[in-house]
Amino acid sequence: MSHPDGHSATITPSPITTAGEVFADGSMIELIGVAHAAHAQLMLWDGSKDIIAPAIEHNGQAYKPAPIEKSVLQQLMLPTRRSPHGTTREFLLETCALIANLVGLDEKSASLAARVVLCSAIIDTVSVAPVLVIAGPDTMRANRLVSVLRCLCRHSVLLTSVTPASFCSLANGARYTFLISQSNISDKLQKLLDDASRSDRKIPFRGRLLDLFGVQVIQGESVFADDPWPLRSIRIAMVPTKTALPAFDQNAQRLVAAEFQAKLLSFRRTNLAAAQRLDFDASKFSLGLRDLARSLAAATPDDVELQAEVFELLREEDAESRSARWTDLSVIAVEALLVACRESPGKAVYVSELSNIAQALLNGRGEDSTIDPGAFGKLLKSLGFATEPRDAKGKKLRLSEAVRSHALQLARDLDIPGSEKAERPEVRL
Repeated sequence: MSHPDGHSATITPSPITTAGEVFADGSMIELIGVAHAAHAQLMLWDGSKDIIAPAIEHNGQAYKPAPIEKSVLQQLMLPTRRSPHGTTREFLLETCALIANLVGLDEKSASLAARVVLCSAIIDTVSVAPVLVIAGPDTMRANRLVSVLRCLCRHSVLLTSVTPASFCSLANGARYTFLISQSNISDKLQKLLDDASRSDRKIPFRGRLLDLFGVQVIQGESVFADDPWPLRSIRIAMVPTKTALPAFDQNAQRLVAAEFQAKLLSFRRTNLAAAQRLDFDASKFSLGLRDLARSLAAATPDDVELQAEVFELLREEDAESRSARWTDLSVIAVEALLVACRESPGKAVYVSELSNIAQALLNGRGEDSTIDPGAFGKLLKSLGFATEPRDAKGKKLRLSEAVRSHALQLARDLDIPGSEKAERPEVRL
């Protein structure tokens, strides 16, 4: 573009709104809170120094803070500075001790909660954000844990009376830590929260796609009811205790938040690249826990020993996950196919016959639910088994060697006991 006098005009690109950026050269932009300011500011770290300003320029591109609504911004926990955090081990132990002291949690629960805090700082590097579910009769300690986590987690915001519509009204891509305290979570909201805990799922809302990915803390009296949360969530049951808790008033919360957020920013800056490179082998965990295990391991990306502790921390959850899979219909379907392949290799069997085998397996494991043959046929199709055209007695599946091989592979993928040796489950018809 040229002016009439022949001189070239410089076109300055419009500022990009951001809640944080990580550049290929290692530079970073972070949202920064400023006392008595109506808007957040940005901090640019260029590898040698910090620059704090209402707007930042990097590599010829201008950036300004994301348009976070004022009432949300007032509640949003942001650092105002950066200070050294020590080693990852020291920082994790400090976080554990702080949570245990202020909330009275046992060592395991405090360690899990502390790893969730650190994961909130490197949330950009994980594919599935952890969900911390808090419930139990001791509501005072449950509320205290939420208050502590609000001070500790990155971009934490406390919410209540959340609906799907109100959740979708929050700022896009802010990488919040959502602290939701309410007595009931509807099925629709729970599904939305599950989608928001996965980095690759964008949520359509009013003609645009929302990125609401972030760590979630869910606290309420009935959130454990009927076990509505996925096994990959961390559940902390608040049971009454006679342990006296230290005071934690508004002034104490401000002091803890100011000191800890400054250290958390330092931790994020130091460990983000290592977390991006982390290759943690979660194959020893049951299928439903692998994402959670990877995310918790990423919280300590430069310490292999701390990553190994995740196996012990999730041991009970892993056992529960494996037990739940014992009656999972996909597992039952694969086992029924392996039984049929052993008894009638190469022959064609009706889907109704396979559903009868599956029903016997399910009943033998203490479940009294009924398997519908039609729904069972659809399940087989979803697992990759193609039936032959229907005849007068229904649909058939030929038990070819390809079908058997696929069933064996699924058995290994689903961690079905005995799948390595293709053992036949015991069935009593």
